[in-house]
Amino acid sequence: MLRLEGVSAGYGRAQVLREVSFVATAGEILCLTGRNGAGKTTTVKSIMGLLPLMAGQVTWQGAVLSDLPPHEVPRAGIGYVPQGRRLFGEMTVAENLEVGRLTNGKDARVLEEVLTLFPRLNERYRQRAKTLSGGEQQMLAMGRAMCLRPKVLLLDEPTEGLQPSMITSIRDATEQMRDKGVAVVLVEQRLDAITELGDQVVLLENGRMRGVLTRAEVASEPTKLARHLGV
Repeated sequence: MLRLEGVSAGYGRAQVLREVSFVATAGEILCLTGRNGAGKTTTVKSIMGLLPLMAGQVTWQGAVLSDLPPHEVPRAGIGYVPQGRRLFGEMTVAENLEVGRLTNGKDARVLEEVLTLFPRLNERYRQRAKTLSGGEQQMLAMGRAMCLRPKVLLLDEPTEGLQPSMITSIRDATEQMRDKGVAVVLVEQRLDAITELGDQVVLLENGRMRGVLTRAEVASEPTKLARHLGV
């Protein structure tokens, strides 16, 4: 389990998160949701060690992730697809995926699995990343993270701004990762995505937790989630 216990974090002296606690379980999708500025991206950056914690800790399988330098967090089995994708634009699809494989010892099978999941990447294999469409770039960002063979996968609004067919592909891939036993933390604001994918839903507002809903509670009280998102 990925566990956050009383995590507080921010940027410099500006505190954003205040005592956030939740557990992401293997084989489940945890949706982290709230309006803009709620602290969703700050939360996943804190998990990855990209922001120092002001209080609390992040643990995974008994190891304290928040004690590790950021470059060691992926080696612990944590994959991350940030907003903006952060691809190497001048590098090809193949080279970007190769970067992902460096962490897991260049497992040959994982590359085949990624290209099977995202056939479009196979078609664009020798193409530079910056020339791909937005949806293709998102597939590549996810594929690169999946090359780590992560046990935990953090996705920060992966379908933002994509056309419907690409959204479907990204959601299908997210569900497949869950079905393989990965603990998925999905930052999401789209109501349909949350209700379709979320096994549990963490509600954030102004850096504080306002509740955790199960899939059953989301189904029985859809207006509660809608009000939280301002829909």
